[in-house]
Amino acid sequence: MTIESLKNYVDNISKLELIDLSKKIYVITDSLCAEYPKYKKWFFTKQLPETLNSNERNILFVRNPKNEKDIIAMACLKKDLDEQKICTLFVSKEYRGIGIGKKLIEESINWLGTTKPFITIADYKLEMFGAFIEKYDWKLTEIVSGIYNDKFCELCFNGMLTKSNKEILEEQLKNKLLILLNKIKNNKMY
Repeated sequence: MTIESLKNYVDNISKLELIDLSKKIYVITDSLCAEYPKYKKWFFTKQLPETLNSNERNILFVRNPKNEKDIIAMACLKKDLDEQKICTLFVSKEYRGIGIGKKLIEESINWLGTTKPFITIADYKLEMFGAFIEKYDWKLTEIVSGIYNDKFCELCFNGMLTKSNKEILEEQLKNKLLILLNKIKNNKMY
């Protein structure tokens, strides 16, 4: 089994082939839209473009060894100054329990450069990730409900989904300052 990176294809195949491969990678996770209603939009407007155009995101994937055209597993990753995150980790049902998820997590950890990536797990999927949580000593740092949907809680390991009051106030102040600077710049003030 080989873990591949979508980044390796950016300059090596035609745009049409890259679009086709990207769609195949997405299709195996389309069912996630039921749990995460904004998943499709996020994948195509955030994860995919930034994977293709920056060094801060990556998509790893695994092909079916019996049919290379089929994608059977994938991981969406984010690595910037603030966060090293496994955004999505998915293995097709018929290929679970044979070590593909383990290899994807190991390669994700390798790419992210940390054994303690930020990852959120739906509460009802906790058992699926128990061995990894224990092996890498991931720490539960937050439990959030209603952030993606009202059906379950997200368990956050090694990071936070919500911002502290201080961070919210700093962000609001920054936004107000930007608006003020724009007004000054456009001579709309004074």
